[in-house]
Amino acid sequence: MKGFFGLLLGLAASVTAQDTPAAPGLTYLYSLNCTLGQALPVGAGPHGTRTVIPITGGTFSGPRLSGKVLDLGADWGLIDKDGTFSADTRYHLQTDDNAHIFIRTAGPAQADGKIHLSIKFETGSEKYYWLNNIIAVGVLTTGNGYVAIDGWQLDSP
Repeated sequence: MKGFFGLLLGLAASVTAQDTPAAPGLTYLYSLNCTLGQALPVGAGPHGTRTVIPITGGTFSGPRLSGKVLDLGADWGLIDKDGTFSADTRYHLQTDDNAHIFIRTAGPAQADGKIHLSIKFETGSEKYYWLNNIIAVGVLTTGNGYVAIDGWQLDSP
Protein backbone atom coordinates (compact mmCIF):
# COMPACT_ATOMS: atom_id res chain seq x y z
CA MET A 1 0.00 0.00 0.00
CA LYS A 2 2.88 2.34 0.81
CA GLY A 3 4.24 1.79 -2.69
CA PHE A 4 0.93 2.81 -4.26
CA PHE A 5 0.78 6.12 -2.36
CA GLY A 6 4.42 6.78 -3.14
CA LEU A 7 3.67 6.22 -6.82
CA LEU A 8 0.72 8.63 -6.65
CA LEU A 9 2.83 11.29 -4.94
CA GLY A 10 5.55 10.84 -7.55
CA LEU A 11 3.03 11.21 -10.39
CA ALA A 12 1.53 14.32 -8.82
CA ALA A 13 4.98 15.87 -8.45
CA SER A 14 5.88 15.12 -12.07
CA VAL A 15 2.59 16.62 -13.34
CA THR A 16 3.08 19.86 -11.40
CA ALA A 17 6.69 20.08 -12.56
CA GLN A 18 5.72 20.01 -16.26
CA ASP A 19 5.31 23.12 -18.34
CA THR A 20 1.87 24.56 -18.88
CA PRO A 21 0.31 22.89 -21.92
CA ALA A 22 -0.33 24.92 -25.07
CA ALA A 23 -3.66 26.70 -25.05
CA PRO A 24 -6.18 25.92 -27.77
CA GLY A 25 -6.75 28.51 -30.47
CA LEU A 26 -9.92 30.11 -31.77
CA THR A 27 -11.25 30.41 -35.32
CA TYR A 28 -13.79 33.15 -36.00
CA LEU A 29 -17.23 31.78 -36.97
CA TYR A 30 -19.56 34.78 -37.25
CA SER A 31 -20.97 37.97 -35.79
CA LEU A 32 -24.68 37.84 -35.02
CA ASN A 33 -27.07 40.69 -34.32
CA CYS A 34 -30.34 39.54 -32.80
CA THR A 35 -33.46 41.59 -32.11
CA LEU A 36 -35.41 40.92 -28.92
CA GLY A 37 -39.04 41.18 -27.85
CA GLN A 38 -40.46 42.36 -24.54
CA ALA A 39 -39.08 40.44 -21.55
CA LEU A 40 -41.56 38.34 -19.61
CA PRO A 41 -40.67 37.69 -15.96
CA VAL A 42 -41.88 34.19 -15.05
CA GLY A 43 -40.84 34.20 -11.40
CA ALA A 44 -38.67 32.44 -8.89
CA GLY A 45 -37.67 28.79 -9.05
CA PRO A 46 -35.22 26.54 -7.28
CA HIS A 47 -32.21 27.99 -9.14
CA GLY A 48 -33.19 31.67 -9.21
CA THR A 49 -35.58 33.99 -11.04
CA ARG A 50 -36.33 33.27 -14.67
CA THR A 51 -37.13 35.82 -17.37
CA VAL A 52 -38.12 34.84 -20.92
CA ILE A 53 -36.86 37.17 -23.65
CA PRO A 54 -38.27 36.39 -27.14
CA ILE A 55 -35.81 36.32 -30.05
CA THR A 56 -37.58 38.11 -32.91
CA GLY A 57 -35.07 38.10 -35.77
CA GLY A 58 -31.69 39.32 -36.88
CA THR A 59 -28.74 38.42 -39.08
CA PHE A 60 -25.39 36.68 -38.82
CA SER A 61 -22.35 36.75 -41.05
CA GLY A 62 -18.96 35.07 -41.08
CA PRO A 63 -16.38 33.50 -43.39
CA ARG A 64 -18.14 30.11 -43.66
CA LEU A 65 -21.80 30.86 -42.93
CA SER A 66 -24.23 33.75 -43.00
CA GLY A 67 -27.97 34.28 -42.99
CA LYS A 68 -30.82 35.31 -40.76
CA VAL A 69 -32.03 34.63 -37.25
CA LEU A 70 -35.63 33.40 -37.43
CA ASP A 71 -38.42 34.46 -35.08
CA LEU A 72 -38.34 31.02 -33.43
CA GLY A 73 -36.77 31.13 -30.01
CA ALA A 74 -36.09 32.84 -26.74
CA ASP A 75 -33.65 33.29 -23.92
CA TRP A 76 -34.90 31.64 -20.74
CA GLY A 77 -32.37 33.59 -18.67
CA LEU A 78 -31.84 32.98 -14.99
CA ILE A 79 -30.81 35.44 -12.28
CA ASP A 80 -29.20 33.58 -9.38
CA LYS A 81 -29.31 34.43 -5.68
CA ASP A 82 -26.26 36.69 -6.08
CA GLY A 83 -27.86 38.68 -8.94
CA THR A 84 -25.80 37.16 -11.76
CA PHE A 85 -27.69 36.71 -15.03
CA SER A 86 -27.03 33.55 -17.05
CA ALA A 87 -28.27 33.18 -20.61
CA ASP A 88 -30.12 29.99 -21.57
CA THR A 89 -31.17 30.29 -25.22
CA ARG A 90 -32.64 28.18 -27.95
CA TYR A 91 -33.25 29.64 -31.38
CA HIS A 92 -33.03 29.00 -35.09
CA LEU A 93 -30.73 30.18 -37.87
CA GLN A 94 -31.39 29.98 -41.59
CA THR A 95 -28.34 30.32 -43.83
CA ASP A 96 -28.34 32.31 -47.05
CA ASP A 97 -28.46 28.98 -48.93
CA ASN A 98 -31.54 27.85 -46.91
CA ALA A 99 -29.93 25.42 -44.46
CA HIS A 100 -31.51 25.32 -40.99
CA ILE A 101 -29.39 25.36 -37.85
CA PHE A 102 -30.76 24.98 -34.33
CA ILE A 103 -28.59 26.76 -31.79
CA ARG A 104 -28.31 26.71 -28.00
CA THR A 105 -26.23 29.06 -25.91
CA ALA A 106 -25.61 29.30 -22.19
CA GLY A 107 -23.33 31.32 -19.98
CA PRO A 108 -23.01 33.86 -17.20
CA ALA A 109 -22.69 37.64 -17.26
CA GLN A 110 -19.23 39.00 -16.45
CA ALA A 111 -18.21 42.01 -14.37
CA ASP A 112 -17.86 44.10 -17.58
CA GLY A 113 -21.51 43.37 -18.53
CA LYS A 114 -20.68 40.99 -21.38
CA ILE A 115 -21.92 37.41 -21.31
CA HIS A 116 -19.55 34.52 -22.04
CA LEU A 117 -21.37 31.77 -23.91
CA SER A 118 -20.94 28.15 -24.78
CA ILE A 119 -22.56 27.55 -28.18
CA LYS A 120 -23.98 24.26 -29.49
CA PHE A 121 -25.21 23.72 -33.03
CA GLU A 122 -27.52 21.11 -34.52
CA THR A 123 -28.15 20.71 -38.24
CA GLY A 124 -28.92 18.00 -40.76
CA SER A 125 -27.40 20.05 -43.58
CA GLU A 126 -24.54 18.22 -45.25
CA LYS A 127 -22.74 21.49 -46.00
CA TYR A 128 -22.85 22.66 -42.37
CA TYR A 129 -22.74 19.26 -40.67
CA TRP A 130 -19.28 20.12 -39.28
CA LEU A 131 -21.03 22.50 -36.84
CA ASN A 132 -22.51 19.49 -35.00
CA ASN A 133 -19.03 18.38 -33.99
CA ILE A 134 -17.31 21.51 -32.77
CA ILE A 135 -16.93 23.28 -29.45
CA ALA A 136 -17.81 26.95 -29.86
CA VAL A 137 -17.74 29.96 -27.58
CA GLY A 138 -19.13 33.44 -27.88
CA VAL A 139 -19.12 36.86 -26.31
CA LEU A 140 -22.51 38.59 -26.07
CA THR A 141 -22.88 42.34 -25.79
CA THR A 142 -26.28 43.77 -24.92
CA GLY A 143 -27.92 46.74 -26.61
CA ASN A 144 -31.29 48.45 -26.50
CA GLY A 145 -33.67 45.83 -27.94
CA TYR A 146 -30.90 43.65 -29.38
CA VAL A 147 -27.83 41.62 -28.56
CA ALA A 148 -24.63 41.15 -30.57
CA ILE A 149 -22.72 37.87 -30.38
CA ASP A 150 -19.29 37.14 -31.80
CA GLY A 151 -18.70 33.38 -32.07
CA TRP A 152 -15.53 31.29 -32.39
CA GLN A 153 -14.69 27.63 -32.84
CA LEU A 154 -12.23 26.13 -30.37
CA ASP A 155 -9.18 24.64 -32.16
CA SER A 156 -6.63 22.10 -31.00
CA PRO A 157 -3.29 23.54 -29.86
